[in-house]
Amino acid sequence: MFMLSINERKLILEWDQKNKTQQEIAELLGCHQSSVSRLLYKHKRKGTVTNLPRSGRPTKLTDKNLSLLKDKISSLIKTANNSFNCVSTKQVSQLVKQTIGEVYSLRHVERIMHKLGFSLITPRPQHLRHDQSQVDVFRDEFKKNLNRSMWVMK
Repeated sequence: MFMLSINERKLILEWDQKNKTQQEIAELLGCHQSSVSRLLYKHKRKGTVTNLPRSGRPTKLTDKNLSLLKDKISSLIKTANNSFNCVSTKQVSQLVKQTIGEVYSLRHVERIMHKLGFSLITPRPQHLRHDQSQVDVFRDEFKKNLNRSMWVMK
């Protein structure tokens, strides 16, 4: 999704007042005409082009909490399992509960993990240069530790 800067938004308003068409404004900025249309509608309705605060419960995951959580998850991953360097979503969920004091669903924990830069892994059924005995050992260990999913550092 293309995000217009505040300066570009102000330019859109200026050009609109100078009777330029939405298509001309879009071509000048290099964005889509519908983006210009949405911004003009927002300005007409709200009286501003800045992003207003949204309703709803504020998140407990502030930037400070996220960085603290990332450090704890990284250390948990390093100490959790020497051969795989991974941790399950359920383990991360428990760590989030201990750190922040909030219980999140496993899906929400997965979104947090992606936001923090971790990637989800699953075992491959085969690899071009695989040793079948090592694959079998990995699958057995993975199945033993599988709660829902495993996370690794990128």
